[in-house]
Amino acid sequence: ELMVHRIRPILQSNCSNMVENSSIKLVEEPAGPPVLADIVVELYGNNYEILNSLNATIRDILSQTKGLVDVDTLEDEPYEIFKLKVNTKRALAMGVDLKVLNDTLYLAYEGMVIEAQNRDDYPWQVPLFLRLENHKPSGDSKEELENLLASLFVPNAQGAFIPMIELVNIEPSIQEGAIFSKNLQNMQTITAQTDLVSQVYPLIDARRAIMERLESEFEITTQGLFNLNLIHKETKEPIKLVWDGEMKVTLDTFADLGSAFITALVIIFFLMVIYYKSFALSGIILMGSFLSIIGVILGHWVMDLAVSGTFFVTATSMIGFIALMGINSRNSLLIIDFAKSLMQEGMSKKDAIAHAAATRAKPIFLTVITVVLASAMLTLDPVFGGLGVSLIFGSLASMVASLVFVPVLLDMGKIMDI
Repeated sequence: ELMVHRIRPILQSNCSNMVENSSIKLVEEPAGPPVLADIVVELYGNNYEILNSLNATIRDILSQTKGLVDVDTLEDEPYEIFKLKVNTKRALAMGVDLKVLNDTLYLAYEGMVIEAQNRDDYPWQVPLFLRLENHKPSGDSKEELENLLASLFVPNAQGAFIPMIELVNIEPSIQEGAIFSKNLQNMQTITAQTDLVSQVYPLIDARRAIMERLESEFEITTQGLFNLNLIHKETKEPIKLVWDGEMKVTLDTFADLGSAFITALVIIFFLMVIYYKSFALSGIILMGSFLSIIGVILGHWVMDLAVSGTFFVTATSMIGFIALMGINSRNSLLIIDFAKSLMQEGMSKKDAIAHAAATRAKPIFLTVITVVLASAMLTLDPVFGGLGVSLIFGSLASMVASLVFVPVLLDMGKIMDI
């Protein structure tokens, strides 16, 4: 990523002007599911004039958004072509076989399979493809096509060779771009890559700029978190703007893992309520686990300062959040259960809590050190780096919470009274 960040402006400044309207992009295969780009804008509608205008406007906005690079569209621009149309009446009048004429045109410009070869060491026939390479047009001018057709000859029924320029008409035409569709709707697509920044912040900036730029032409309503519904004020044509790409996959993953994290918190809380018959003790255990999140966030901030690039909170970081819940709850359980057993033997609550924290400090410390050393190899991995950082700093924060905050909370009030 850092290498691409360095060489992208060099390549674009030195090479983009070599061919007119060329687009040079450096892309990296995503670590997760295959997507077109980091940020993808999909425009759905039936009016192609409005879609094309909107496409150009959004491309301009994305190009001016800080943190976004390699802005491009998948739509084809209309371009001029030349069609070769056989003059059937003239060819028949001059005694030329239409099949021979058409085959000669294909051989000259497209090429075709003329025969197949059988081989003893190969189970299938090998097609022999032929094209008249010297007659393959290298440009797009009508004059060149006329010269090439004038150099090709086709025999007629009397054995005379007729120049193909007399039998084929050259007709200029405009080739429209391909029409893309998705979910049975016509669609146009704009893509953009992020450059050493999180995908969310450029998206928010670009979305705000899009709404400001289009509010005079469209009636805008929001749909979901980022998507927009647009209605053209003059034609009343509905347009749907949908954000997709790796950004959407990341947000969907975060939403799913966030739901799993909350579910884990609720399940652990009620399991502790069933085990201890106390909402207060269950709340202390859950609070000790929840405090480890502070360590995870702090750890990502430290890593972002330590590494030369940008260190992101990723989906694997969220997996680390969920995994820490069990580890952190276990540390608090060790202290609480041991303190309760000491109190049942007659030790005072304060002494029991202090003795339990001191006694269980060593196994808790060894557990945390094991997790830290085992996770250290993951920290620089592009995919699992977030998981490693979450486990390391979350476990360290959990140790502090278990040995400091949990004993203090247990000593308050009558929570541990027997």
